[in-house]
Amino acid sequence: MPRLAKPLTELQIAKAKPKAKPYTLPDGNGLFLMVSAAGLKTWVVRYRLPGKSTHTPATIGHYPALTLADARVRALEIQRDAKQGIATAGTRKARQLEAVVGDAEQEAEALALAEAERATFRAVSGRWLAEKRIGWAAETYRKARLVVDSYLIPKLGDADMRTLETKDVRPILVEMAATVPQLARKARQHVGSIVEHAIHEGLRSDESALRLARILPTIRSGHMPAVTDDENKLGAVMRGIDAHENRVVRAALTLAALTVMRSGVVASARWSEIDLGAGYWNIPGKNPDGSNRMKTGQDFSTSLPTQALEVLREMHLRSGEGEYVFPPQARQNSPHVSRDSLSGALRGMGFQGEHTTHGFRASLRTLGRERLGIDVDVLEAQLAHAPKDEVQAAYARVKFKEQRREVMQAWADYLDKVKGGNVVEFKRKA
Repeated sequence: MPRLAKPLTELQIAKAKPKAKPYTLPDGNGLFLMVSAAGLKTWVVRYRLPGKSTHTPATIGHYPALTLADARVRALEIQRDAKQGIATAGTRKARQLEAVVGDAEQEAEALALAEAERATFRAVSGRWLAEKRIGWAAETYRKARLVVDSYLIPKLGDADMRTLETKDVRPILVEMAATVPQLARKARQHVGSIVEHAIHEGLRSDESALRLARILPTIRSGHMPAVTDDENKLGAVMRGIDAHENRVVRAALTLAALTVMRSGVVASARWSEIDLGAGYWNIPGKNPDGSNRMKTGQDFSTSLPTQALEVLREMHLRSGEGEYVFPPQARQNSPHVSRDSLSGALRGMGFQGEHTTHGFRASLRTLGRERLGIDVDVLEAQLAHAPKDEVQAAYARVKFKEQRREVMQAWADYLDKVKGGNVVEFKRKA
């Protein structure tokens, strides 16, 4: 029977340092840890078959790849098999370790290099992005990847996440704050989340979060530029869109204005979602790869006013045989028009800092309420803002369906009105 031994602890194993010669640390039940001169920690189980007078050593794996708990389970299995006369095959005998110290040293070095590479900021951030991509909208993932790949990896890519400290990150965030303050705030958020991911993977202790809260200078955050109090300016925006030379971009911007869907959703619209007969656009909450299409991740349906149907029928003549309503433009790698093409077009019209594609949502929220008298709950439902609870969500979907159809037609007619210059002096309600 294997000699009784005081069980090992994770702390003992972690503190076990290499010596001039290999040595062992017993755990009991025939299991012991052999520490080579190179620092390689190898699990070995000694078992004896019935009728045999000597024990047979079997190497079952290396720590930390094989944890203490798993090594104990494996040891029990080997001892059980031994009692039944079953030898453990496919393992090296412990006494062979001393004869192949050179190989062990190389193996230890390779293992250490692999562990070091796995712990780099580059590797951890890659695993973090892969995990987050499942639940994120495509645009959210794209922006996060941009920040990580363009700003963080060049400076922190080879940093060891096991020892990364706040002082290592601070200069990078401060430098970003001076040139791209909004991205600096995102970078700070992402670094914190990546460090938390490393903690979850066991690369860092639970109390090792970085202190990033007060690193960046306080800046006044603003909303995306949107025309909300100047009908003449909104009319100019609509006329600019009408005059845009690119038919695809013009149509996409028009649909964004008429439906106030987010630009990424508009750019990636599929013909399978469009019901021209019923006048509805049924948007899946998720993309085929499982990532969010809608920000809430929930399916959404919006009516299409007659002006939107006219635009879509024109596009159907051009792209109706394809998957996407708005095909990609020259030198674009995406399967559909880029959302950046839409915002770029508005900038090119001279509305930079005044109005964005996303800004049509704010325009409806403000002007729809103050000019058209639309109920706030109806507006919130059309904007696909997440209701506070499931009851409100169900109410919004059922109660406001017909009201939203009327509202969106009224909104489209209103945009035609301001586009034609038929406006009066704007007076904000108290």
